[in-house]
Amino acid sequence: VEDEDEFAIFRFTLGIPGFDDEDIPRAVGALGALGLCANRFAAGTDGASDALARSEIVGVGLCLACALAPELGRALKGDERGGAAKGRSNADVDGASSVFALSEDASESAKEDCAWASYAILTNTLASGVVFVDGRGNARLARGTVRGRDDGAPDSNKADVLARVGRAWSEVSSTIGTDKIASSAPPSAEEEYHASRWEIDRAGANVWGFLPPTAETVFARRSPENGGVLIAWSDASRGFSKKDRSWLQALARKLDLAFAS
Repeated sequence: VEDEDEFAIFRFTLGIPGFDDEDIPRAVGALGALGLCANRFAAGTDGASDALARSEIVGVGLCLACALAPELGRALKGDERGGAAKGRSNADVDGASSVFALSEDASESAKEDCAWASYAILTNTLASGVVFVDGRGNARLARGTVRGRDDGAPDSNKADVLARVGRAWSEVSSTIGTDKIASSAPPSAEEEYHASRWEIDRAGANVWGFLPPTAETVFARRSPENGGVLIAWSDASRGFSKKDRSWLQALARKLDLAFAS
């Protein structure tokens, strides 16, 4: 069952530094164009035929389609998510700081799950930050841009970051999933999705002590198994598509089970 869960939430990436996986079709098109040129050179003028010319025209068209596919995909994704750009920075901003804190008393496998899941979320979605709190109310993970201390001083260590997130969570945990708030998702006892700053303010999520002031989208998922909660936010309005939210649901369940014992 665990292997099936791993496969269900896995997203393939090449992991090549400086290379966006969305540009894979463009690379394939470039290789195809080189193949066409090599084939034409090998055939020469004497070996050319009408059939070869037609196949080369089709090949050139496919290469052009591959070259344009990444830009078209980015344009469609931008329209779906309010025109937000994919590129973003987790650098410190006013009232927030970039952190990566894991619970030290967690098992090695749980730490690995948290590190992998948070990296995948920040890499494969428009998320700028993510927090996970287990069913007992203990903050286990904080990564990305997280609201800083009220006095503006930096946290002395990662344990202080998690302690502060845990305290902030204890003050708002009872509000997650109530039907009285405005939300872009159907009311649920286990999930909230606020797709704009207006929805965040109306729901009262703007007072969440870990949410940075730049957040424009918030998604929170409480796992029904043990009550662990995964919260992710984005600096872009409508930052999480329906597919993203389904994927985050699976990750919330995985992390919840990792800290169940």
